[in-house]
Amino acid sequence: MSIAFQSRAPRRAMFATALAGAVLWLAGCASLQPKTTEDVVRQRAEERWAALIDAQFPKAWQYTQPGFRAIVKQVDYAKRFGAGARWDGVQVHEVTCEAERCAVRVRLSMTMLTPPFIGQKIVNLVDETWVREDGQWWFYQAL
Repeated sequence: MSIAFQSRAPRRAMFATALAGAVLWLAGCASLQPKTTEDVVRQRAEERWAALIDAQFPKAWQYTQPGFRAIVKQVDYAKRFGAGARWDGVQVHEVTCEAERCAVRVRLSMTMLTPPFIGQKIVNLVDETWVREDGQWWFYQAL
């Protein structure tokens, strides 16, 4: 009497492929979850600071509220920043939001460029205000 033995390797491969597909599908679903207001503001704050650190002032200007942009033109925005320090890095520590306003606390690292402090590293906490206007979040830039 002869008993046919069938390998389980093809079934294992199919199972592993199906499992991998399910994991990827679930990961894709998680990335489609709506972001919280805090997540949106955190991302915008990080993008604005990345532009400032890279001296892309026209790009950073685009994150300011429309009323500010109506008064301070893009070409003049860089004039608002001095040359006494170089921004080295930023980390958004906390975002707390209400209906139309968010408070953002940022940890800013910089290097001093003016005597007698040339080369001195400074880390400071900066508090920012972000406001919602026309469904979008903007950095509140004082005049």
